[in-house]
Amino acid sequence: MEKEERMKELYMQFQMLNQQMEQVSQHLEMLTQQNAELDISINAISELNTVKPGNEFLAPVADGIFLKGEIKETDKLIVNVGSNTTVERTIPEVITLLEKQKNELGERMKEADAFMQELSKEAMRIYKVVEEKSE
Repeated sequence: MEKEERMKELYMQFQMLNQQMEQVSQHLEMLTQQNAELDISINAISELNTVKPGNEFLAPVADGIFLKGEIKETDKLIVNVGSNTTVERTIPEVITLLEKQKNELGERMKEADAFMQELSKEAMRIYKVVEEKSE
């Protein structure tokens, strides 16, 4: 009976580890998507150097709805710094800011990946114990 209780306990631990691994996997997927979006933003902002004032553009207003606009200047961007506060920044400053965010995101991805590996090791340990006890 004691062996059966231990097996149930190990099974519950294994299930919890699997749930945690699923959550970490989803978190990693979200971080990867954010990383890709930062790459797109960095590339788009870098391309602003080739755009000349006076060019028209479409600004999104809502999903599938746009407003026509005209570019007045391309050397400065308006950046939201939080609390409904915006500041002007040059293109290199914005790219530096985005690259810093990308580096921080990379660190979070490494941490999540390391945590995932630890969970996986623990799951494998439990699996081996169960396998040995069932023989």
